Amino acid sequence: AFLTSTVGEEITTFDYGHFNGYPFTVDPNLPSGGSTDWGIAAPAGMDFPSLGAYTATPAQVHAIALSQPTSTPDTTLQINHVSSHYQPLKIDTSLVPPADAMTAADRLAFRLPPGPGNLFHHFPAQECWNGSSRGHQGEFLNSRIGIWFNHLNQGLRTTMISDTDTHTFTDLGTAGARTWTASPTGDAASSIVSGNVAQAVDAGKAVGGQGIYVQTRLVSVANPAQVADLTWNGSTTVSDPNGELDLEIRIQAPLWVEYDQILIYANAATVKNSVTTPASGSPYLFSAIPTATLNLGTNFTRSVVPVAAIPGGDRFETNLTLRLPLDLPAIPLTGDTWIVVVVKGSDGISKPMFPVFADDLASAGNTTLANLVDGNLGQNGVLALGVTNALYYDAP
Repeated sequence: AFLTSTVGEEITTFDYGHFNGYPFTVDPNLPSGGSTDWGIAAPAGMDFPSLGAYTATPAQVHAIALSQPTSTPDTTLQINHVSSHYQPLKIDTSLVPPADAMTAADRLAFRLPPGPGNLFHHFPAQECWNGSSRGHQGEFLNSRIGIWFNHLNQGLRTTMISDTDTHTFTDLGTAGARTWTASPTGDAASSIVSGNVAQAVDAGKAVGGQGIYVQTRLVSVANPAQVADLTWNGSTTVSDPNGELDLEIRIQAPLWVEYDQILIYANAATVKNSVTTPASGSPYLFSAIPTATLNLGTNFTRSVVPVAAIPGGDRFETNLTLRLPLDLPAIPLTGDTWIVVVVKGSDGISKPMFPVFADDLASAGNTTLANLVDGNLGQNGVLALGVTNALYYDAP
């Protein structure tokens, strides 16, 4: 009653990225059950670059996945762990339009066609956060979130995906990042149709989190019936004749998940990562600058709310409404605007989520049971993190 599943496929290329397609069917009469042939089959003895045989470009991978016999009308495709795609292909998403800097020799090293042609391809979704640890959260906030925002800043709507990437059932890391998609069946998991998951992803109706569940709405002040939200039947875009919106932020978390900061990104500037690697030649990873930062106690409250008629059946909730641009002048709404909300805990302010998420807790000072159950404030560990996908204001 609590679980359903679908058939998906990780399409793993020669070191220029992994892609996830879903849903698929399985045909036992086809090689590998009908999986995506990113290598592009060639006649025997003819599968050499010198004879014009190359692997599929990202655009071709997308086209093959959606057109093969095992695809469905709802099948979608996302880039997995995006740094393994943009770095080796030297794709700079801050360029307008995004473009790669690969030479013919670079491409041939990956058995890709030597050119010409831009290797950048716009995918409907991107796995920007994968994993369960403190370091994985850092990858998302410090080097991947800006890749996503570079797309949004150019009107290239793409859905942020978060998950664990564990590939196994018994790894403790499976209790990590998650994506919740909108569904026409609500919380009735056994009734969810796999195609609906792909449809929600394509529409950007999803939120991600580890410990935290956060939702947002944009409501027209002039016409409150006009709303942008992330629900199944809703629209992610709203307008207002006077350029005034209410930004509603709703946060829920268990009592063992503390959060103290809300970051609001609106048409946010991105910052190129300073890290260079031999594989990339120059950095193609990006962080981003929050448009507004709200702090617990100063800008918002966190309440304990009963949710079950049993002792301890409580959770944290925050319900915050901000009038834009009145309450946040940094978001003037003078033109088309996208808005993303991140909720997080901070070292020394919020306790880590130990022992539910046990990674990264400092060993020093935690040698006894009493030390381990004292809250571990400021002792590293995995902190709470949640993120919405973008909502859009369409300026009149």
